[in-house]
Amino acid sequence: ISKSKGKGGVVGKRVQVVIAYTIGVALMLLAFRCVPAAWPAGQWLCIFMIGFFLYGPQMLIGLCGAELVGPSSVGASEGFLGWVAYLGAANAGVPLSIIVRDYGWNAYFTTLLCACGGALLLLSPMTNLKSYTQRVESKKKLN
Repeated sequence: ISKSKGKGGVVGKRVQVVIAYTIGVALMLLAFRCVPAAWPAGQWLCIFMIGFFLYGPQMLIGLCGAELVGPSSVGASEGFLGWVAYLGAANAGVPLSIIVRDYGWNAYFTTLLCACGGALLLLSPMTNLKSYTQRVESKKKLN
């Protein structure tokens, strides 16, 4: 990151890592969908890898949010991101269980894959974001 010479922001690099993790989640969901029920070790490995790939974005999104805003707004930024994350986690169970009950497991996996696709679409414009510090430094250079 320090060798990027201003061509990409620190936040943008972190977002690129989040995108890679999200692709990993999608691939592991596809793998889990295809693993036969008679192979519990394969199922365990897929669940482990889904958890592995979920942790990265969970950690990095908060870091990106903290770096995008000025020092006086970090607490509010983290609070808002945490609120959105907890709200999403609290409300995910019921709709997904209704999807499984009414439409089956194929619809469940399709829904999760669509959520991964939506996340990729929302993250893609942010791949070159610069942190607050980088934006301040670039303004200093212009003046």
